[in-house]
Amino acid sequence: MSQETIFEHIGAARQYEGTLRIDIKTMQAVISRSDVARLLDRWPVDVFDISDVMKTAGSPSPVGKAWITRSGRAVMYTINGIKYISPLAQVRGAIAGERKYANVSILREVAGRTTPVLSSSSPAEVAA
Repeated sequence: MSQETIFEHIGAARQYEGTLRIDIKTMQAVISRSDVARLLDRWPVDVFDISDVMKTAGSPSPVGKAWITRSGRAVMYTINGIKYISPLAQVRGAIAGERKYANVSILREVAGRTTPVLSSSSPAEVAA
C-alpha cells in the first residue's frame, strides 16, 4: 500500500503592513515583519495566531513554524500540527506587492490504491 499526497486549496497568504498574514478557513495566522525577511533568507520562523497577538498585547506563543522547502520552490507551514504549503514565487510576489495573495493548500496524506487498475483491452485495441 502506498501513500499519496493531495494538495487542497484552503486559503491565502497576503502581505499586510509588512507582515505575512495566512488566512485559512479555520483561522488567521501571521508571520511578523522581522520574520518575513528571515523566512526569505531561508531561516525557519514562528507563526502566530492573530487572535492571540491581539489578546496578549503583542506577546503571543507561536502556534507553528514556516520555512522554505529544500527544493526552494515552496513555503511550508505547520500550524497547530497541520501541514500547509504555498508556492514560493507566489509568496515573494505577495510580499513585493506584485500579487494580491499566494495560494495556501493543505497537505493530505491518503493511502494509495490497494487494487491495481485492470484493463481488458490490449494497447492495440484502444481507439485513438
